[in-house]
Amino acid sequence: MQLRVSPNRMELLRLRRRLVLAQRGYKLLQDKLEQMMYKFLSLIKEAKTLSDEVNKKIKQVFLHLVISRGLMPEKDFIQALKTAGMEMGFQSDLAKIMNVPIPQFSFKEPTLNLDYDFFKVSPQLDIALNELRDLLPSLVRLGGLFKSCQLLSFEIERTRRRVNALEYLLIPSISETIRSITDKLNEFERSALLRLMRIKEVLR
Repeated sequence: MQLRVSPNRMELLRLRRRLVLAQRGYKLLQDKLEQMMYKFLSLIKEAKTLSDEVNKKIKQVFLHLVISRGLMPEKDFIQALKTAGMEMGFQSDLAKIMNVPIPQFSFKEPTLNLDYDFFKVSPQLDIALNELRDLLPSLVRLGGLFKSCQLLSFEIERTRRRVNALEYLLIPSISETIRSITDKLNEFERSALLRLMRIKEVLR
């Protein structure tokens, strides 16, 4: 599809500069897209590995909770869960991947407060709560990875749309318009040259 411009030399020069700029931008966006895809796939792989580990540990935690619930009266079990406490301080920050801000978390080691009566509580509950404490940093890390993948996927999709618009719309349109203007200018030159030759022949 040709652009609607006047077929003159000034427009031709402007379009040639615009074509060079569009081709350079296309190359830069392609490089950016490749780097983001590489980082995205590495984050996906890391998230998949961590997710498998977390799921395996969560199953163990629930298994110990079920066993402890079976070994304790319901009242004591609920009271122990209400009494137990867990604290973990963490800070969030933003890092950038190819100018895309992604969350990064730093945290202190979680502390577990077991203030319930140990004579009324099954040891399985202690094991479950300790495993849950060890699992918290991995859960925070996994949440950060999922959010990073989501933000990167949005930027990848947006960059891909720009690359496609340059490759299939803008650059072909500019190239076609340049060819059309060049053909018209050449035709004008041939017509002018033919007129001059006729005038010259008449003068002779």
